[in-house]
Amino acid sequence: MMSLLAPRIRITAAASQQCLPDAALSYLYDCCSRSYSSISTPKLAYEIITDGNVVSSQEDQEKETIVFLHGLLGNAKNLRTPAKKLTRQLPHLSALLLDIRGHGGSSSSQHLQPHNFHSCVQDIFHTLKPLGLVGKNSPTAVCGHSLGGRIALQYSHTLQQEQHDHNILTPKQTWILDSVPGTPDPSVHHVLKAISSIPLPITCKSTLIETLMSEYKMNKAIAQWIASNLKGKKDEYSWVFDLEIANELVDNFADQNFAEMIHEITTGSSNKALNSTIHLVMAGRNKEWKEDIVANLKSIPTFGDSFHMHKLENAGHWVHVDAVNELTQLMVDGLSDTR
Repeated sequence: MMSLLAPRIRITAAASQQCLPDAALSYLYDCCSRSYSSISTPKLAYEIITDGNVVSSQEDQEKETIVFLHGLLGNAKNLRTPAKKLTRQLPHLSALLLDIRGHGGSSSSQHLQPHNFHSCVQDIFHTLKPLGLVGKNSPTAVCGHSLGGRIALQYSHTLQQEQHDHNILTPKQTWILDSVPGTPDPSVHHVLKAISSIPLPITCKSTLIETLMSEYKMNKAIAQWIASNLKGKKDEYSWVFDLEIANELVDNFADQNFAEMIHEITTGSSNKALNSTIHLVMAGRNKEWKEDIVANLKSIPTFGDSFHMHKLENAGHWVHVDAVNELTQLMVDGLSDTR
């Protein structure tokens, strides 16, 4: 990956007094300031998938890009399967899978507060720019699961509605995978509280799973998934994510006006070609999709036009796992229209 850190500039007292005029000093101090400020918005860890394969770089500049954003306590690899299937069926597309701040390969980066959706979007901007995905090469679509879906919504809203100077265009399509509007389900806080209470370092993965199941009443699938988020060597494991950042991002859920943002994104410009079509995919087995929530979303004026809702009846929250073929086909049908 390319580094965003500018070369260090050292200004000695002797140089400032003997060699450099005030204008030159001002310029150098400004360079130093920009260098250090870039550290506060580090580029995210990423993975590129082309024609169904993970590649080191995007060599075919003619391909369009779709950005994938994972869910809470996950990482980019969670979305590899749908990305591989999608890019095999739509060879004009390349997938850019990102680790959002505080997660995966982006967990060890220095991310300054606030840890909110807006900051996550700025991280994405500072990832796309070094990769040359700006202007006419801006991503044609963004797709996020759960927390990633909320960030995808914020990304498109920022590009459509807010002032910015990043030269990144609004994506033609925004895919939101089982992100339920409103406050998070209580189980999310339960998981975060349980993880926070586990003393570090963790010495044994199997013991961790047993503890989560017996003391915190988690089912085996959830406990195993949590245990898969460990890094380090035997007897000295730690979490691959940053719990402080994860908790603060969850606190942002209630502040996001989901329905209003969808309406604004899909109607923001009088030129419909500049608006983003939104596809919201719901898991049929996710009980959080209450009737009033669904009815409120269907009342958005652009519903059925530039805002579409899809329901995968037999899928749980991890729609990209439980119904990956059905999800891929939905996306193939939708994204075929972007050309």
